[in-house]
Amino acid sequence: MIKLLIADDEALVCIGLQSMLKWEEYGIEVVGVAYNGGQAEELIEAYRPDIVITDIKMPIKTGLQVAESVRRKYGRVPLFIILTSYEEFEYARTAIEMQAVDYLVKLELTPEALEASIRKAMKRLEEHKTVESYPDLMHRSKLHELREKFFVRLFNNLFENKNQYLLQKEDLELELSAPAYLVCTCRIMAPDTVPPSGDKLVTLCTSTVKMARDRLISVRPCYVTSLDLRNFTIILPIDDAHSLQWRPDIESLLSDMAQVLHNYFNVRIMGGIGHAVDDPYMIHESYLAARRALPAALEQQGFVFYADDKKGSNLEQPLFDYSASRSEIRRAFEEMDTDALHSIITSMIEAFEGRPDLLVAATDAACSVLYMATSLLADGENLVEQIFEQEPEGYRAIYQQSSIDGVIGWLVQFRDGCCELLSSRKQSYKEQVIRQVQDYIKRNLDSKLSLNQVADIFNFSPNYLSHLFSRTAKVNFVKYVTDTKIATAKEMMLRGEGRINEISHKLGYDSAFYFSKVFKKVEGISPREFMQRVESK
Repeated sequence: MIKLLIADDEALVCIGLQSMLKWEEYGIEVVGVAYNGGQAEELIEAYRPDIVITDIKMPIKTGLQVAESVRRKYGRVPLFIILTSYEEFEYARTAIEMQAVDYLVKLELTPEALEASIRKAMKRLEEHKTVESYPDLMHRSKLHELREKFFVRLFNNLFENKNQYLLQKEDLELELSAPAYLVCTCRIMAPDTVPPSGDKLVTLCTSTVKMARDRLISVRPCYVTSLDLRNFTIILPIDDAHSLQWRPDIESLLSDMAQVLHNYFNVRIMGGIGHAVDDPYMIHESYLAARRALPAALEQQGFVFYADDKKGSNLEQPLFDYSASRSEIRRAFEEMDTDALHSIITSMIEAFEGRPDLLVAATDAACSVLYMATSLLADGENLVEQIFEQEPEGYRAIYQQSSIDGVIGWLVQFRDGCCELLSSRKQSYKEQVIRQVQDYIKRNLDSKLSLNQVADIFNFSPNYLSHLFSRTAKVNFVKYVTDTKIATAKEMMLRGEGRINEISHKLGYDSAFYFSKVFKKVEGISPREFMQRVESK
């Protein structure tokens, strides 16, 4: 997906641009909306969009100042489309001189004009996709999706160890250095009068989450993650996990967000708020508390702190605890072991049958498995959509179930559909995973790239990744890394990109001596001999 950022100090303009075209039909995802130039630069830093549509006149920094600053920092991408008015023509001329893709006059803006400008930008992007920049461009376009999967894993305690968590956090360039964090898990409730369905519901909920993210980020740094269409989470930094002085600010922040979303989209936002943790690796504890508080929040139609509802039966009712079988569920999805997956979900179903008192726990169990599927499978959301394609609300029908039998029926459909689809696509899925691993290796040739490190990045066990890589790529992991580095070294020598010791350092080797030894083993000649042959031609 191509990533698009919209920047304008008028909220209605931003909403209009988001709804003027069906962006997904162009392979474009709107990753953020900024309401001033300073925020635009922050979002460009965070999301690295491919295209930015920006107004010229904005508070803090003008659109042209943002474009100039970003151009110096990142080069040709992102591309800029400038919004202007009649009286700003001279500004627009400056935009052309700065190599902006296009400028659009606001009063004359139509879907056709916007589409033409976007297609011009997409064509320019294609021209910029050189052999060297393409892997990095693809990586940036997937970064938002990978970050959301990271947080789903963090919420559900799916990391094997803290080192794996730290490696993925670093790879995804996530900043989690505040003194403490808490999680709020939110539910989007559509209007009671003529609630939308189908594509209209999708548009309503995705627009709601986007505006929630934009509104919150404009006030304080935070991470907003979609769990599914109706549910999203907010990770909020606070100053002290052992003090409650931050509570009024959090309550005000969330209430303000809910009011803005109600004003724009006529939706109600309710949420459970977990307790604070001073180690972000333990965010799953705050998330669990937030989930326990959510039923009370839905009942009270507002935001409820977990610690406040001492007498609420919803908090006392146990939620589904999959900690004992977490590794088995993870392995089943990871290795696409449909027999194990069928057995695990069947055990869940049997535990809930005939137990109407466990409706909340059963619903939570279904949601947990749903989140794991969308997180651990490369194409998880589309797969689950396919399973429930005949349902009016798709897989979100889980939230409409008001009986234990309804939840069990959903679990049965999920289990059978998931096992059937995974059985038919095992090989293509494995090939997709290995392509992603190979792309990662090519983007990180300046590091040592050990099997353990890469396995942690992709949430696999080292033994499984080694076996999968050898079977799918027809070459073992170490040999692929070595061959790729040596092939890159030869290209660098041909282009004259430094001496042997400089090239070895750029490719993550501790010493030029060891690099030369590896080079000779692969090529049959030393790097010096290779360079002499190149120079003699």
